[in-house]
Amino acid sequence: MKVLIVGDFFIKPSIVQSYLKRELGEGLKFRTIEWKFFREDKVSYKGERSRLGVREYAGSPEDLAREVKDVEILVVHGAPVTKEVIEAAERLKVIGCTRGGPVNVDVKAATERGIPVIYTPGRNAEAVADFTIGLMIAEARNIARAHASLKSGRWELAYNRYENLGPELHGKTLGIIGFGRIGRKVAVRARAFGMKILVYDPYVSKEKVEEVGGEKVTLEELLRNSDFVSLHCRLTEETRGIIGARELSMMKRTAYLINTARGGLIDKKALIEALKRRKIAGAALDVYETEPIEPDDELLSLENVTLTSHIAGYSREVVHRSASMVASDIRRYLNGEKPKHIFNPIVLER
Repeated sequence: MKVLIVGDFFIKPSIVQSYLKRELGEGLKFRTIEWKFFREDKVSYKGERSRLGVREYAGSPEDLAREVKDVEILVVHGAPVTKEVIEAAERLKVIGCTRGGPVNVDVKAATERGIPVIYTPGRNAEAVADFTIGLMIAEARNIARAHASLKSGRWELAYNRYENLGPELHGKTLGIIGFGRIGRKVAVRARAFGMKILVYDPYVSKEKVEEVGGEKVTLEELLRNSDFVSLHCRLTEETRGIIGARELSMMKRTAYLINTARGGLIDKKALIEALKRRKIAGAALDVYETEPIEPDDELLSLENVTLTSHIAGYSREVVHRSASMVASDIRRYLNGEKPKHIFNPIVLER
């Protein structure tokens, strides 16, 4: 059986190969590619090439189509598995995508061929939850700003002054918008710091929230009463711009806004205005509507914001967890069992 693993700088193909060997044995013919996609014309962060049926991909479908002719198992991370690629892979039996959502795979085309698409939901939930707490502390306690000052040769005494001091987490209220895998894990961590948890998620029951000691509230209640507001919902037409000028005006002037989900959840112009006028104390962002962030973006000039480059979901454990989840589900499918994480389960009924 021929296997093609298309990894990149994050998901190393050698690591995926080791897990596939462990699950499927040695009777496989492996070919691995570490996908190089740093050319600007071969990267799509927002799905501008929606005509291809994929988004948030990296690399050229034409390049990948040339590699898949005799492949039976295809595992990718960010490479674009378009209809063209699927049609070129005449012997393809299963597609594995080491992402929380296989947005770079044309699932419709795969389903029409009866090919299951295996994916890895929740693969980075632990990493993002850790990072969220880290951003909360970094922004509130001036960690990133003090680091930058020292690196530039200054021992900044301003961060010791009362008016510049940030709050401890203990005894504060964290408002979580979106209570899926990540939001829930953030709540568990925050409770360990002695925080009160408020949750807004119309699709999650009161009982699920109360399981981790939280309280389900309306969005307005959450915004008015939280010391930290953290976003963990998907970006949909319903949630795009869920935090705008109106919502920011409801927050405490001492509150902080944290976003490790998707940049489009926040109206950036409204946020910049709120930060400049100190309508909220600060923000910490790992995601942006346009990525990479432009070097002249006004966010970069503000003092009361901590910014990172979309790295919350990246940890070594995520790589191994992704590889393990895909490999074990591919083994289940090939053995006639139902995979745990299959995006198009309808193919199993055929």
